[in-house]
Amino acid sequence: KLYQPSRDCTLLIGKEISPIGFAALYAWRKAGMHTSSVGLARPSDLDEVMGAVYLMKMHEKGEIDVDAMLEGAMGRLQKQMEQHLGKEWTEKGLLNLPSYYDESTLGISIGHILWLHNLLFSFGMYEYCKDRYDSLKSFTYNYKKSFETNIQSMPSGNPGRSYDEKVDLTKALENHYAPDVALKKIKELHEIFEQNITDAETNEEEIDHQKWKKSYDLTVWTEMSGSLGSDALKKVLQQSCTGGRIGITETGPGARFYAEAEKYRETIQRN
Repeated sequence: KLYQPSRDCTLLIGKEISPIGFAALYAWRKAGMHTSSVGLARPSDLDEVMGAVYLMKMHEKGEIDVDAMLEGAMGRLQKQMEQHLGKEWTEKGLLNLPSYYDESTLGISIGHILWLHNLLFSFGMYEYCKDRYDSLKSFTYNYKKSFETNIQSMPSGNPGRSYDEKVDLTKALENHYAPDVALKKIKELHEIFEQNITDAETNEEEIDHQKWKKSYDLTVWTEMSGSLGSDALKKVLQQSCTGGRIGITETGPGARFYAEAEKYRETIQRN
């Protein structure tokens, strides 16, 4: 959810690049990717990525050093992680962990959960971590069926499941350098996102206390600002199926949308 970045994430990446721009530039310059997939619900969704494209163009002309900008941001992120998690955990915490495919885990996505714990306590990425963990929580393990059957029925997009206190993870963590610490972190993340806090004010106070607050929110379409209730989802589906004639009105693709898209195409072709 880099369109709703945490305060720490924004400050660490720096004023020269936005979190969305950083992700795009990292993919192009460091990860060897040539394409970025951008979810497009409104023309403004492309603004941050187009900003990264312009930075790439300036880099190619020798006007700025994108690699130095990325290295600076990556260095600050690494330093923050080591300060919050310790150097040893930062280097070894995600090593020697079994996949959820390993029967010793009974489908619990240990590595994924510990990774989310790292992101939450290093960079305050509460919204992102909550969404990812909620996805793991959505799978219900059927103890009446075999391990293989349960694994096969898991969703492919974000496979595995959340922590289950009924599962003994001793064997699953036996090769980890600090199994007791790992298990404590797994339980801690589960407890944070297992709570169904109905008092929004109390939840906000806790998030603020932990310094997990959002820096800003680029979402301008309020119907699609996050989790959707059934009524809002129904409207979105109606809009999609009818080309915007019913459902959510005055949003989604329209004349202005297509004009903006054409402008971006012309800009890219011209450069």
